[in-house]
Amino acid sequence: MMVKDDMSVTPPPRQRPLPPPNRRRDKPQLSCNLCRRRKVKCDRQQPCRTCSLRGLAMSCTYPPDATSRPSDRDPHSTVQNRIRELENLVHVLMQRAPKNSLNGTSTTHVDQASADSSAVSALEASSDAAATGESTDCGTLTDTPAGVSYVDGIHWTALLDSISELKDYFQDNLESSLHYPIPPQVVPDYGPSPQLLYGRFAQATKGEILSTIPTRAVADRTISKFFNQVDLAPALLHSGQFIRQYEKFWEDPASTPIIWVGMFFAILGLSNLITLQHGGHDPTAPPQDLEIAVLVRLYREKVVQCLTLGKFTRGGPHVLQTFILYIAIEHLIHEDAEFGTHLLLGMMLNIAMRMGYHRDPKYFPVISAFDGEMRRRTWSAIYQANLIFASQMGLPSMLKDYQSDTEEPRNFLDSDFDENTTELPPSRPHTELTPVLYVIVRSRVAHLWEHVRDVATDTRFHKYEEILAVDQKIRTEKRSIPEALIMKPIEKSIADAPQLIMQRIWLDICFLRLQVVLHKKYFMAPARHKRYTYSRTVCLKTAMKIIEYQHMVYELVTPDGILYEARWKLSSVMNNEFLLATGILCAYMKQIVEIPECAVEGTSPEDVSQLLIRSLGCWERFTSTSRHARRITKVIRLVLNITNTPTESPATTEDDLGPVIDFQDPLLLDLNFPCTLSNFYTNEDSASQANLSSLESMSFSQNPNDDDWINLFQRVSTRVPA
Repeated sequence: MMVKDDMSVTPPPRQRPLPPPNRRRDKPQLSCNLCRRRKVKCDRQQPCRTCSLRGLAMSCTYPPDATSRPSDRDPHSTVQNRIRELENLVHVLMQRAPKNSLNGTSTTHVDQASADSSAVSALEASSDAAATGESTDCGTLTDTPAGVSYVDGIHWTALLDSISELKDYFQDNLESSLHYPIPPQVVPDYGPSPQLLYGRFAQATKGEILSTIPTRAVADRTISKFFNQVDLAPALLHSGQFIRQYEKFWEDPASTPIIWVGMFFAILGLSNLITLQHGGHDPTAPPQDLEIAVLVRLYREKVVQCLTLGKFTRGGPHVLQTFILYIAIEHLIHEDAEFGTHLLLGMMLNIAMRMGYHRDPKYFPVISAFDGEMRRRTWSAIYQANLIFASQMGLPSMLKDYQSDTEEPRNFLDSDFDENTTELPPSRPHTELTPVLYVIVRSRVAHLWEHVRDVATDTRFHKYEEILAVDQKIRTEKRSIPEALIMKPIEKSIADAPQLIMQRIWLDICFLRLQVVLHKKYFMAPARHKRYTYSRTVCLKTAMKIIEYQHMVYELVTPDGILYEARWKLSSVMNNEFLLATGILCAYMKQIVEIPECAVEGTSPEDVSQLLIRSLGCWERFTSTSRHARRITKVIRLVLNITNTPTESPATTEDDLGPVIDFQDPLLLDLNFPCTLSNFYTNEDSASQANLSSLESMSFSQNPNDDDWINLFQRVSTRVPA
């Protein structure tokens, strides 16, 4: 009985032992933990001056109550602070190592009391290294629960390292931001993406696949939309050849090669996909029609089934064209770039090289003049996609210029040559606008893009004079753009096709981006290095111009805008350039707050703040469907809060920073969350497709799973903390 009573007694909670009666009462601790431990004077600020001078600002903490001691605090917090302190010390040593090794000396001891001067010396060493050609921008390494991932130093997320408040908050508030409230939406569940990699599709015979083709009238209308609105069409297909193959298909579908059938479904899927709303114009409006999204899901599955049934890895006719169109579908169903799509591109690139597309057809007499020219067009599209996707992922390009000698396509109309052509006619002048002219100009920009990326991310040394030479090359190449593709004021372009206007905008943004990427390293250098004033000026002003384009494009792709028919071009590709420019402006505002003399002459902080506010309004349209948009809106609000710039809808600190860490920046993982293609508008073809209404019974995810859980990360910055 006594034992039972003893067991039923709840043991008292552990408490600090009471001091003896003759001991003085504990005084409340007012100094920070580090100053108290070192027995030095503390000004009781957050962080205190002493810790700031020692480079230990992130480790400057206070006890949660007046009577606690550092030893009573949560050991997890103490360990985290110590890790940060050690990271800072490692950064200092990393920056000092190149300079010391060049001088033939080595660092064997770092005095804690001189940590602040070491940090300053490291910054100077970094800038001096850049002046002599030393590369110090190593990129950003992110540790996530799914593994370590990397982005290069020119990726937009790497710019956020310069905003120390972001990193501090990310690391201190992981557990409080696990869930981001996504508004309930009726959206199609596309399942794991890309579908070809995950195999979540039913195997089907050729007969079963052909049983799902739409009526001839619907197919004609959809294919016409593809050739008239998708600028990828002339790079992949010769219109005359395709029409002849198309007629034979309807005469006897069963005898048509299965890969061609897959290309047919890919065209149908992509044409339907571009009619959906892209841009989140009204997040509060309910979706009006899901039939088109259901068709996209159906056609995408048929493409995958055809590729699998046709053993696409062996190559052959129509394989690359079908594969490129399929990748375009997987790419456009997401507001943010996905690493899985990048993997698909790597597969396609290897298949193309296996088929010899990277070598010019003139070396191989077995290839006809017609096929050779179409191979040049297709290879140009693959080369451009390789660079664009690599830039989105923040990874090196999978293909280098010296590995290919395929010439650029000729400026032909499809009527200029066909399968019976034995010798190609002279190319039309570039002053004549043809459907393939945009492909040619983009190919030239892509080769320049590759060169700029190599210089900006090269681990080898590049002198500043070389940077200026590349800058001049960018300006020269921009002046060589054909007149028809040069950007004009919108008010003078209202008679032009929306696709042509969007092509001009994209080309101009590309050249602006190249300048930002080229000068970004020197933009981040301390302002006292007057040698880099030109780089700082160019980088800032080009970023401001890109943000002006963002506001213009976002306004013109609304239902009342002249670019509404080309709204699908506002995809993650273009948004990636807007993210880079936004990161530049945010980093600049943070710089001039800390060091006012960093301000670029001729540009007022108020102008930059107003551009950030306008950019904030643009990004907020995507917050329901894009994790990048959600993240960058929080970053902009934080920067505006630091600069005391009011916004139309001010947020509290908790609301401002809460969910920002929930979205992984490098995107080096396939997140596999359902695409939230919401709020799209009724398509004019939906009535004619009523015979497929039975597809509406397919399951949809009313509340898509939040993808926030994958993004608990601790950034390992390669930049010395400010």
